[in-house]
Amino acid sequence: MGACGEEKSKREKNPKEGEIKVDNEIKTIDENDKVNLKSTPLQTNNYTIKFIDLYQNKEDNETIKGNLTLDKILLDLKIRQNSDFNIEFGNNVKIGIDKKNEIFENIIKEIFNNNIPEIITMRFSYTGLALPENIIEAYIDNNKIIGSAILDNIETFSIITYEIENKSIYEHKYKRSDYPELTYLNSFSAYCNAKGFLYFSGGEKELAYDLEETPTRYNEFYCIDLEELNKNTDKLVINQLNNLIEERTWHSMIYVPNKYIFIVGGSNTKSVELYDMEEKKLTKDSELNELRCECTLCLVNNMYLYAFCGFLLHQDYNNSIERCNLFKENRNWEYINSVENCKFKFNPSFFGISYFQNNDLLLIGGNDTSEGERHDYIYKIGKDDNENDEIEEYKLEMKEKLSIFKDKFFIPIKDNKAINIPMIIGDDIKVIILDTQNGEIIS
Repeated sequence: MGACGEEKSKREKNPKEGEIKVDNEIKTIDENDKVNLKSTPLQTNNYTIKFIDLYQNKEDNETIKGNLTLDKILLDLKIRQNSDFNIEFGNNVKIGIDKKNEIFENIIKEIFNNNIPEIITMRFSYTGLALPENIIEAYIDNNKIIGSAILDNIETFSIITYEIENKSIYEHKYKRSDYPELTYLNSFSAYCNAKGFLYFSGGEKELAYDLEETPTRYNEFYCIDLEELNKNTDKLVINQLNNLIEERTWHSMIYVPNKYIFIVGGSNTKSVELYDMEEKKLTKDSELNELRCECTLCLVNNMYLYAFCGFLLHQDYNNSIERCNLFKENRNWEYINSVENCKFKFNPSFFGISYFQNNDLLLIGGNDTSEGERHDYIYKIGKDDNENDEIEEYKLEMKEKLSIFKDKFFIPIKDNKAINIPMIIGDDIKVIILDTQNGEIIS
């Protein structure tokens, strides 16, 4: 065999760096053509790749046999390709976030090394937050009862509860003078529903509207068990939690399954705090790019926490949008440019948000003028030619002209339905149930 023949034989057995073997033929990995590799057969033999997913604490998460493609090998990884993670192969080869820009090449080279075993084991360990695979199902499983609060009465404190299964609404009213904790809960506080509890935080002392006077802000953090509340209506049990790291007012909160509550922004701070419901621990998580009062929050694509709009205290509406990748270990917020491409006025505030059809979001109600007009929008995720987010005007038929949401997230319940309780105006107590496929109010 000539020299050229010997070199070819060696290359078939031992691909060089930047090469892979496909059907006994050496092919070069093109840095600019990685996408095409996703459908390229990587191995014709019946090897087995065993996934052990430490992120989900599963010891035998998935086994794939047959003619493998990079799609199959990276089935779980590609969903979180912008994540921080570590991968440990069965032969103790490790790839971490320090090599994240080389991750695809490293995985391919490892799979096609000269000593490939019959079973390749890859252990995934994610360094960001542990979120469920299906966020909507997690919301459905975790919420059987939801609540709302009337915070603007200085003498009484009311909680509205709605039991989803039997469709029952209850109102519980208490004298503030009987509960010292209620001193701190007012219309400047924030609340959110999480696993049958209503969580409250922050606020400020009620003062005359003197813009020159510095308000007294609070950092108290409480929760109320809504199921226990319905069982024992005579006494209000308020569970005091560790105080927020920062005093804040006009801020926002959201529950992210299965154990996190985010406390976001406000009139005086751009900071974001994270409460771990299992560890009962508050930590400083990240920092917004700008001040946002009463912004609307939503988890998108099981990965990004979005902060929509809000307003600037004593100034104007804020129509920018930011997001944060929760799979990152050190989280940062980035701007989304969808509003810049809008062909219509977009200045909403106090609106609710719901998961919608085709992976889009429905922005509902609120108001965007001093006259209190409300508009609805569809927020389309990654839909234009450059995969940027877009906003479309939408008309949701509602009897009321104005719906403002204190807990702004419509919680998925079942059968393509989501639920929220808008702010109580006068004596009008209502629950809004939304058909998330057709965008219709069904109750």
